[in-house]
Amino acid sequence: MNTTSKHQQAIDAFESHYQYDGSYMRELLASSPTAYQLFSDFLPLAHYREQLTLEDYWLAKIAALQTADCGACLQLNIKMAREQGLPNALIRMVIKSDAALPEDLKQVASYARQLVGPEGVDKELMQHMRKRYSQGQLLEFGLCVASATVFPMIKRAIGATQSCSVIDTELA
Repeated sequence: MNTTSKHQQAIDAFESHYQYDGSYMRELLASSPTAYQLFSDFLPLAHYREQLTLEDYWLAKIAALQTADCGACLQLNIKMAREQGLPNALIRMVIKSDAALPEDLKQVASYARQLVGPEGVDKELMQHMRKRYSQGQLLEFGLCVASATVFPMIKRAIGATQSCSVIDTELA
């Protein structure tokens, strides 16, 4: 089996498992197998978590995606977070209103959204994050948020994004 066939099978499996439209991945593979291989090599970074708690990691990723993409990529990551054990209650809280989150997680969500936004991170919030997290954890937040936004950007580049839609926090 050649590399292209293996990639096509991996895309098929991903789409089937997550009920996700991977058309943009197929288009990338068809357009440039080399570019797709680089994309595929990037995927482990998009799921890298070593120092952050499950809650910190997934709430940051979900909050960042609420800013960068409010459609299919966000829904996909909600499924992935649930699959890894993030409680439904936390998912609903970050999607619907940070106000219901415990203060430390509220700050994580705000931090992630500000990382994605054009203004950067508020000085007071940054001071709090530096007190609470190690330099390695802050760098991991950066990787988490930056890698989350790659997928909607690729889709946006080819006009394959959906307009904002209601996110189903009950989907498994």
